[in-house]
Amino acid sequence: MTLANRFNYSNGYQEKCEAVLDIAFGHVPLYKKWKRFDPGQLATIDERFDALPILTKDLMRSHFPSGLMPDWKNLSEGLEKEEIEYTFTSGTTSEKVVNIWDQDWWDRSEAASWKLNRHMASLDYPQKQAKLASSLNVGINCEEDLPMTHRLLGNTLYLNEKTSVLQWQPRHLKRMAEELNSYQPVVLEANPSLLARLAFWALDNEAEVFSPQAIVFTFEFPSAIHLAAIRQVFSSAFVSSYGTTETGFVLEQCENGLLHQNTEFCRIDFKPLKAEHGGPELGCVFITTFDNPWNHIIRFDVGDLVRLHANGVCGCGRSDGMIAEAIEGRVGNATFTTRGSLVTTKALDDHIAAVDAIRDYHLEQRSQTNYLLEATLSPKADRIAAQAGLRFALENVYGRDGNFDIQIVADILPGPAGKYRRTQANFEFDEGGLFV
Repeated sequence: MTLANRFNYSNGYQEKCEAVLDIAFGHVPLYKKWKRFDPGQLATIDERFDALPILTKDLMRSHFPSGLMPDWKNLSEGLEKEEIEYTFTSGTTSEKVVNIWDQDWWDRSEAASWKLNRHMASLDYPQKQAKLASSLNVGINCEEDLPMTHRLLGNTLYLNEKTSVLQWQPRHLKRMAEELNSYQPVVLEANPSLLARLAFWALDNEAEVFSPQAIVFTFEFPSAIHLAAIRQVFSSAFVSSYGTTETGFVLEQCENGLLHQNTEFCRIDFKPLKAEHGGPELGCVFITTFDNPWNHIIRFDVGDLVRLHANGVCGCGRSDGMIAEAIEGRVGNATFTTRGSLVTTKALDDHIAAVDAIRDYHLEQRSQTNYLLEATLSPKADRIAAQAGLRFALENVYGRDGNFDIQIVADILPGPAGKYRRTQANFEFDEGGLFV
């Protein structure tokens, strides 16, 4: 689906799209094979992109390392000069992918994304920052407790060195709070579920924690439960940043809460879901990157579901590129009503978040009508009332004829990549059949 008639794009953006295809068809091994799909320069640029195949992780793996690299680049030379390195994606719902990592391009993409939010745009890039994420994704990985000096690299303090949050003890949370209070970063970049654990600890212990100018949420779907807890502890500006290791910074949340396309560094193509599954406003996105000298990404399926903004106009005044209401979760994490309609992670989360005292959850759909929900509660929660509220929420989302097994548990296990998969269907479904 072309977005050119719905959102505004500059002439420079269209020229970048054309340049991507010219380089790809003439100089990038994988895309030379795609040239046969191109309807030619008499077609519109959107028609040309729509005619191309989708870039999947399987294709990236099978054509690594040189398949997405222009033929004038020398891989060995780039590695030797440390212009690039290899990096791995986390592999939350599929196998990991090895990527060619260009730190300079990544930094330029991030700096451009900051312009899309008033709070971030007021800051020079880069800034003194702290990061709270799984050490499997960023930072330093160590099973022993490392002193702060060993987790401070340049202007970035890594608050966590553990591979799993299940290793966190009260002393680790106390340490994080003390380090934020002493280091006082300007920006805190955080996995929202991890930062929520620190917020819950602070609330339970009546502890004060330093509020940076901005908290940037990334790495996973942000639950409304966790955002509410973090808001009780931190007075910072909240900014949601969306992107991937492969594509850089794709969308940035503005001060009005909408997500804006980073048009300087990417193109977005949109494929809507069928109406019975939430389309045409809800659909998946394919990302094409701009100006990465080493890694050419065209129509990469990031696997996430995006809800478009209804009228394409935002009160912040930014009008360039796609505007989205929300990222609603991964296609692979979809669940379904008892009648077979798709339910996004966000659709369920909105209902679960309305239940008092819930701190975390995981929903597994075991068959068309059977569901298992595990949930954790605050220490003073009314267990019976919470279970009743959860059942009411599940019935409203999935149907009153569903069989709901609701279990209150001590903790929720993260996935193998250190991230949380809040919803999943434990059976095969045809992802392609969900879309128009």
